Amino acid sequence: MNTDNRREFLKKTTLSFLPFVLPAGMEGENEGAHQSLKTPTILLRSSWNDNNIGDIGHTPGTLRLLERYVPEAQIILWHAQPRPVTEALIIKNFPKVKIVHGAFFNQDESLTGELKAAFEQANLYIHNSGMPMNYGLFNYEWGSTMSNLAPFYYCIENNIPFGLYGQSFDKFAPPSMSLYRDVLNRAAFIYCRDGDSVKFLKDNQFKTPILEFGPDGCFGIDVRDEAKGLAYLKQAGLEEGKFLVVVVRTNTPHLNTSGKGDLMNPAPSLEQQQQDSLRLGKVKDLITQWVQTTGLKVLIAPEALKETKYAKTMLYDQLDADIKAKVICRETFWSADEAMSVYARAHCMFGMEPHSLIMGLALGVPVVHARPLKHGRKGWMFRDIGVPEWLFEIDQDPSTAITGAVMAIHQNYPAAKAKAKKAMDFVKNRQKETMSVVKKLALT
Repeated sequence: MNTDNRREFLKKTTLSFLPFVLPAGMEGENEGAHQSLKTPTILLRSSWNDNNIGDIGHTPGTLRLLERYVPEAQIILWHAQPRPVTEALIIKNFPKVKIVHGAFFNQDESLTGELKAAFEQANLYIHNSGMPMNYGLFNYEWGSTMSNLAPFYYCIENNIPFGLYGQSFDKFAPPSMSLYRDVLNRAAFIYCRDGDSVKFLKDNQFKTPILEFGPDGCFGIDVRDEAKGLAYLKQAGLEEGKFLVVVVRTNTPHLNTSGKGDLMNPAPSLEQQQQDSLRLGKVKDLITQWVQTTGLKVLIAPEALKETKYAKTMLYDQLDADIKAKVICRETFWSADEAMSVYARAHCMFGMEPHSLIMGLALGVPVVHARPLKHGRKGWMFRDIGVPEWLFEIDQDPSTAITGAVMAIHQNYPAAKAKAKKAMDFVKNRQKETMSVVKKLALT
């Protein structure tokens, strides 16, 4: 099939509201000739937040996979809002990546400028890992829903294949189900970062041609800032392989000037304050037993900016004096590359947030995740990559079970390291498989 016929194929399938599918055998038929005609362009939408190293980490992780598996492609990274911390990280580690800015729509203005040029150039559009494809989970903001879906409709109208990489799906409140199903059925692929999201979509009659488990993009991360990381370890008195990392998440607002928080991080209710107390009581038990049993230190590390304040006042300051002497609480925020350089030297990690733990696993460090169920299906990824015994529910499981899992890692460390490697071997195999699909679409 020649290039003109391929375009006609995409045009017909789009106009008939069918998804973008690569017909069997098309992949290799004229691939060499097509590659010689142009450099394919992949447009990646990513970088949701500069105040959370998980939201930072998605971007370099997926960029590294694209660079490794689709080296022929030019990558354009779209930031709907300026992300200076993430952009500094990308410029340093991915100098060939072009970054564009802009809202997809702004009141009466149509798509313009460098963002319009990026879409016109794109052979494939990818919405990177996260959980924005939900309505009613955290809020009912219809505008944010449409800001995510509108680029997909643009792709449909302009014959640009699109896909979602490493997503989790939790809720489509009325009337959003029909809208999401309409547009996502026409995606070339949806890779869900947990198996429960795959089941959720299939149970709701989503018919995307490729609807499978695909790891969160953050699993691809390998960037480091060794100078900053090693300097911090020296300053904090932490020795390689001799400390536990603890990452917490509290029901507290962002550190903004109003003090009122926002829709996803509101000022906590009395019930939420009590919930925090119970959760952090379990973490306190873990830290206490770790120090008393192993004699090793603990680093309380921030995944989100706001926890530089709350982890200190609500956890560190509540520890007994003899335990506190072995605990370091980081009170300044950091970017993902400095965190990676510190996590690489940890003995093991415990977290209520998943992405520091993803970074740890990517570095071969054993991890235990005690998730709040409110955070949605994404926690199931740890079961799906082969470490279900390292996954707990912070509100339901007793502190003895959570602490026991961390202590078991210490007691049989070689086995735990082997388990972490096996999980990452599975992740890397899926990364290779998912990126082969991305490559075929980009080159078609």
